[in-house]
Amino acid sequence: MKEFEAVVNVKLKDTIKDIKAQTLEQAVHNLIPVKNLKCRVGSRYSIKFEANDKKEAERIIKTIADEILSNSVIEEYEILW
Repeated sequence: MKEFEAVVNVKLKDTIKDIKAQTLEQAVHNLIPVKNLKCRVGSRYSIKFEANDKKEAERIIKTIADEILSNSVIEEYEILW
């Protein structure tokens, strides 16, 4: 078995209104003037695990991202190795 580490970044799809990002933008503007501020809020997961090979590791992390970490209706994710 080999050890793998992946980072999964999950965020709302661009077509979904990001209320947390709007709150963040307002807080920043209340603190300091910033021009053209655009925020998107998401989650970042760092996952270490063992698998037989890269193909199995990709299958495992994709399953975790699809079934547990994200809601495919409103969110999208990217996997970084």
